[in-house]
Amino acid sequence: MSTAAGRTPPPHGGRGGGHQPVLPYFVLTFSWTWSLWWTAAATGRSVTELPVPLLFLLGGLGPIVGATWMVRRRGAAYRREFVRRIWDPRGIPTRWWLALVAMAAGPAVVGAAVAGAAGAAATVPDYRVGAIGGVIAFALAAGLAEEPGWRGAASDAWQARTRPVWAALGIGVLWALWHLPLHFIEGSYQHGLEFGSVRFWLTNLVLVQLGVLYLWLANGSRGSILFPVLAHAGFNVAGELVPRSTAGDVIAFLVVTTATAAVMIATRGWLGSSLAGVRQHHPDRSA
Repeated sequence: MSTAAGRTPPPHGGRGGGHQPVLPYFVLTFSWTWSLWWTAAATGRSVTELPVPLLFLLGGLGPIVGATWMVRRRGAAYRREFVRRIWDPRGIPTRWWLALVAMAAGPAVVGAAVAGAAGAAATVPDYRVGAIGGVIAFALAAGLAEEPGWRGAASDAWQARTRPVWAALGIGVLWALWHLPLHFIEGSYQHGLEFGSVRFWLTNLVLVQLGVLYLWLANGSRGSILFPVLAHAGFNVAGELVPRSTAGDVIAFLVVTTATAAVMIATRGWLGSSLAGVRQHHPDRSA
């Protein structure tokens, strides 16, 4: 299957990462991020008070730092292809663009609509142009800082060794855990969830499930890392710009859960990986 640029994408999950251990990615990513974010939390200051903003922003670069370390240890062809996957949307079928939009905006919009119709009280966002622009810019930056790691380098290495759904769930759990220090930094989104609350648990369970959906989206879009970046950014933007309530969050969680279950069942856990047929004929290659 060739792309619009005339390239034949390598097997999903086997893009030069099949013999690369994934553990170093997590060790480096967590060490980088947690050393900075726990330091920020220990200051007792809010996210708007120095040096917390600097520590917050630098800590968020952990996944891209881990990805860079992993990618630099692969061959030149893999490195070139990896960079292309971050920016090149050519040749991706329309149905995957529709899936991207639905995945990014659907849960928050459906949750707000149903909760609003039921009369649930909601927090209305700041709709000033400057505020909206800031939300979009920050969401895109977060997606670019994180997805080349979680759905790029880490997923390439892990799903090459096992059925992709297990890689996606494992990465989803670690992705949720990676955010832990933010729950103790005053003024962060995670701090506002209130540690141990219903919204805290819903948010973390959603992250695990998004790990499955984002990898499915990446595999289905011919290995694109850009698609998870856009889905990540769009999901965050929708969460910030759509009126929020606990009822709406519960409904959004159910939407994500339903979508995740449907994808897992429909793909039998292969999540669009082109290695599915190979491993079904050679089961010894699948953990």
